[in-house]
Amino acid sequence: MAKPESKTEFFYTEKGLITIGSPVKLQILNLLREEPRSFDEIVKYTAKAKSTISVHLNNLRARELVEENYDPEDRRRKIYSLNSCYMGCSKEPFIEHYKSLLEKAAENGNNRFYFTETVFHALHFGFEAYGIDNAPVVKMIGSDIGKHLSSIFEADTFEELLIEIARFMEFHGDCRVSVLLKDTPALQVEDKFKSISMPVIGKPFCALREGLIEGILKGKLGKEYSVIEAECYGTGHEHCLFKITL
Repeated sequence: MAKPESKTEFFYTEKGLITIGSPVKLQILNLLREEPRSFDEIVKYTAKAKSTISVHLNNLRARELVEENYDPEDRRRKIYSLNSCYMGCSKEPFIEHYKSLLEKAAENGNNRFYFTETVFHALHFGFEAYGIDNAPVVKMIGSDIGKHLSSIFEADTFEELLIEIARFMEFHGDCRVSVLLKDTPALQVEDKFKSISMPVIGKPFCALREGLIEGILKGKLGKEYSVIEAECYGTGHEHCLFKITL
């Protein structure tokens, strides 16, 4: 991962996309992505002078990236929280996965399903090849699609909905989906295309599916579910595992 000093991060507000390159501002924003924090907590985390943090917070508030509220338990204390969505960041370009998928696209030109899949993944790794990590915005788009799709699902309980989502994913893809309900609920996806075509990159790459599952759950059940791909063909596993928490 690139150091904060060498990358730019992208945040979205109702006014549009905002880029941040200041290392201190990125420290503050990434801290607030975890949870709201007090002014003193931000100062301690960044190890910067109070006056410096005050200037940066005022700038972030002016750009509507951060909002300030009083602590309901102590009106003398101010709490800061993120008022924007993290959308991705710049990164060191890496072209090898992209070149591999371009070659796959040529090989699969006469296979309608595999060609479409190859083009989709080439888009993902194409951003990486040109120096952009776009996984957060891809997941957000997946979640938007999932929320709008949720009305076509009939299940009204969590377990029944997972089964319905699994059947939906199988219908729309060349894959087998298993519902796992022990410990942390999860969907395990065995995907023939990914098993033979996708590179091991040391990290998951199925952000769209993460968002899609999350969006359907939120839209149908009205609760804040979080879906994280814990295992993936990209991490060297023989499946993708999407863990679900409330």
